Amino acid sequence: MCWLQRARLRRATGNLHLSYAAALEDGWVQLSFANTRPQERRPARAGSRPPLGGRPAESSTAEPSTAASPAALVPFGHRQLILFEPPPRRFAAAGGLPRDLVLAAWLDQELAAWASSRGWSRSTLARARRGLRILLAVQDTPGAPVPVTLIDQLAATDVPTRLLQEFLTACGFTEDDRTPAIDAWFTRNTAHLPEPMAGQLAHWMALCLHGNNSRPPRSRPRSAITVRHQLLFALPVLTRLADSGTRDLADVTAGQLRTRLAACRLTGSDHAHTASGLRAVFTALAAQRTIASNPAVHLRVGTPAPTIPLPADLAPIRRALTSPDPARAAVTALLAFHAVRASEIRHLTLDDARRSLGDGLLSLPDRTIPLAEPVRVRLAAYLTHRNHCWPHTANPYFFVTSRTALSTTLVSRPWLYRHYPASSHLLRGDRIIDEAQASGDTRIICELFGLTFDAAARYTRPYRDTAIEHG
Repeated sequence: MCWLQRARLRRATGNLHLSYAAALEDGWVQLSFANTRPQERRPARAGSRPPLGGRPAESSTAEPSTAASPAALVPFGHRQLILFEPPPRRFAAAGGLPRDLVLAAWLDQELAAWASSRGWSRSTLARARRGLRILLAVQDTPGAPVPVTLIDQLAATDVPTRLLQEFLTACGFTEDDRTPAIDAWFTRNTAHLPEPMAGQLAHWMALCLHGNNSRPPRSRPRSAITVRHQLLFALPVLTRLADSGTRDLADVTAGQLRTRLAACRLTGSDHAHTASGLRAVFTALAAQRTIASNPAVHLRVGTPAPTIPLPADLAPIRRALTSPDPARAAVTALLAFHAVRASEIRHLTLDDARRSLGDGLLSLPDRTIPLAEPVRVRLAAYLTHRNHCWPHTANPYFFVTSRTALSTTLVSRPWLYRHYPASSHLLRGDRIIDEAQASGDTRIICELFGLTFDAAARYTRPYRDTAIEHG
């Protein structure tokens, strides 16, 4: 081990007379097994075969070019097993050499090109390089993908972890080992339930999130928001069942389920959502033979209580439209004049905005709308502001911030929420109400705002009924 350690450091430092004592000054030695040295990457030689596990991602038969960059490396597939839990890492003092020197040199070159294409400053590139050296020096398996949790641990240091993670992900050298937010939420909210009830609910959640294509009945994956909504409403009834002594969902009868649901004293939409959540849980478990029968098969669900859309207060909207902040004025204009969804605003690209400013038509995923003149004026003002503040950004999206200007990601939802005066649903609903009052035509509402017929009828029905009464 001492000989291999000294050989590595001699190659890294160029000091051919490095002693054993100097090679062991940092206090760690990489454990090596016999006949496994080909797993290490070596500098490529002319006409030689690529090392095992470090073969280029591109074909070696490509035409050579004097200005071409070296072929891309791929991460190793093996993993170094841990004999015991290591002590907490001290990244502030970590400054050792990366253990895969070939990979470190290639990633450093790619990071410089990445930073240049995205307009990073010299200080940002220097801090990212420092973080890259630390990660390659402390990872358990040299040459393997870097765990995202290890990158997150660098947040306490002066390292741009978000930018570094985006770069390593683009190169294929990250491994997302974080616990999904829905799993952490499920663990917190079902900790009081007994077994096997909690395990059955965990099986239901995994079935909903990932779908089932192995055997009938097959099902498609559902979004985490839908799964969380259904379980959140079903939990009060399931908790009452557990408090009454029921430990297994297979033992629940239809009478017990109706009794516990009635004891919650729910009305209107709360009753409909709770009954729907219970039916979703028991129906999926019964279909997969986790429980013998479905006690919720005849459970009355009902329909959520209909609500009447209400207009918004116009004073905050007027102040936002005339705001000196170009981003606030542009976002509010899109919502107030055309009822664009918040997700559509976040995904609006720079090319789409420039094209819409030229021909006056904004192309959205499900429709194309003509832009009003006040909206075009505010979008043009924000485009001027964007070009002045971030002239060299490579971000393809129209709305950027000081954080996303150095990357190619979307603006965050909290940033967007802070740039309009009220709820996006309230502003969107106010615009649809205005159109419903003017035309009362459900088909026009569908085409202008991308709604289904039933959703559009919710806005036009009150005004259509009023017109019929007065007609």
